[in-house]
Amino acid sequence: MATSKSEHLQNVQSIHYELIELLDGMDYCLDWKPDTSAWSARDLVYHLVDTPPGGIHGVVEGILSGQLAEFDLWSDRNNMTPERLTNELEQVRQDVLVVLDGLENSLNGATEEELSQKSALVHQRNRGWDEPRTAENLLLGLFARHWREHLEQLRELRQALGM
Repeated sequence: MATSKSEHLQNVQSIHYELIELLDGMDYCLDWKPDTSAWSARDLVYHLVDTPPGGIHGVVEGILSGQLAEFDLWSDRNNMTPERLTNELEQVRQDVLVVLDGLENSLNGATEEELSQKSALVHQRNRGWDEPRTAENLLLGLFARHWREHLEQLRELRQALGM
């Protein structure tokens, strides 16, 4: 059964609220890691912001507008750049808002039929598969499920810091 447009919008809004709440007070510890192999809060956020490259909002908008027929996807990248390493928490929040606001705008302009039928070919580069995915598939998996998994990691970081 297809997920309704209103459910997708609710996912965007709840993830937005939860992510901003989890980042609250992390100014001093954005780069803290419990061990060298773990990701920091900054790593997690920029992984979400730029997976897929350019952000999920751009991919969904491209699919819905018919301008995007295929895209590359890499897993397990933190998407860190020298500029992002120096961003203060407020800029990190703004980078998240660009993605979430863009996604909300794309959803507001879409129909249920477009979400369930329009698709693009995903080239999953480091796992070696190519597969068509509808906008709805991407909203459920690459957005809602994926972002919630990493929100849990942020929650665990906060707990490890005693926050």
